[in-house]
Amino acid sequence: MTTENRAAEKTTPGPSGYRWIILFLCWLAFTVIYINRTAWSVVADSASHSLGLSVAQLGIFATSVSVGYVVANIPGGILADLIGGRAAVGISLVGSGALTFVFGTVTNLGLGIAVQVLIGLVSGADIAAFTKLLSRWFPLQERGTAFGLYMTSTAVGGVLANAIIPSLMAELQWNGVYFVIGVLSIAIGVLCWLFLRNRPPREVAPEPKSRDGRLSILMMLRNPNLVCLSAAGLGMQWGTLGFLAWGNLLMVRGLGLSTGKAAFLMIVVSTTAIGAKPLVGFLSDRVRGTRKAHLMVLSGYFVVILIVFGFMHSYGAMLAVAPLLGLGVYGYTVLTNSTVPQYADPRYVASAFGFANTSWQLGGVFAPVAVGAVFGATGSLLLALSVLAIGPLLGVILLVPIREQPQPVAA
Repeated sequence: MTTENRAAEKTTPGPSGYRWIILFLCWLAFTVIYINRTAWSVVADSASHSLGLSVAQLGIFATSVSVGYVVANIPGGILADLIGGRAAVGISLVGSGALTFVFGTVTNLGLGIAVQVLIGLVSGADIAAFTKLLSRWFPLQERGTAFGLYMTSTAVGGVLANAIIPSLMAELQWNGVYFVIGVLSIAIGVLCWLFLRNRPPREVAPEPKSRDGRLSILMMLRNPNLVCLSAAGLGMQWGTLGFLAWGNLLMVRGLGLSTGKAAFLMIVVSTTAIGAKPLVGFLSDRVRGTRKAHLMVLSGYFVVILIVFGFMHSYGAMLAVAPLLGLGVYGYTVLTNSTVPQYADPRYVASAFGFANTSWQLGGVFAPVAVGAVFGATGSLLLALSVLAIGPLLGVILLVPIREQPQPVAA
């Protein structure tokens, strides 16, 4: 360390302790969002009878919310940069909560699709706002750990959805599930509005700004690392979002498992990620080198474990492999999310994340439809999971052009 660096380190104010409150609120909000996104996979088999949906149509609602979400990601990121993460999170959660409640009242396919598209549009700013808040409150050398803890929300959301919704559905039917989730989302949105703060009282050490300080899509397209990460993440999210949308139904319809057994398998998959994500984030802050290589390993592993799971035919074997599948489904997300701020002008982190996440969420638009078509035609679990594995395989290839300097490691 040079004399200048030592002096800067002594004069730079330390991070605020309130950052852990910010982290908790972002985690809580994202958990509710993932409960909402996972709910359809749990209730789909039951809801299909009352709505008169075919097997091929069951993925339409998951695709609909993803369409709205993808369209709104870049505008949502820009909005979060303009009005601040606190306001963006509050508006997003309250709006999506109200629309989720409305979805519980739908009685036909067309209205359901329209409401889900609106939910996606209203939700466009949420994750970009979380990323902006965490990158503002946590210094670079702590960011992997912070994102690792924050990203456990997706796994916890999946666990809670699969653990609670089947029992809730038995009491309230599938409609009642969405009434409960809608009210919960509104309540958490109000909580975030009251207690989130856009910036710490003492700023952490600023990161270098890009040469082009003007916000534009062209500025992002000229950033080769951001473009490659965005494209690779699309492939990885193809596998994750496709599995979350279809995992329960594939096991129920493809292997004849009961809804309860399929839900328990999904709980095991998600529970593994609760431990894996913080570990991935912690190590990314402390292991020298680039995150590119770590992402390539995790994405390649995702390919292999999806295919292995597709060969499973017994419930016992699937239970044994489920924890390993959880690492594949969720492990890489810590690195994709925490790396975006490194490539962005710190003033426009939310916009850059909106740009990247637009690409990533395209996996959620197309994967459910592709898997539904293949599974509807063949009834094969292996072929359906093979379709999902194509995405992370492309992710490995698309990461190759990234050029990244080794990051400083945490003490």
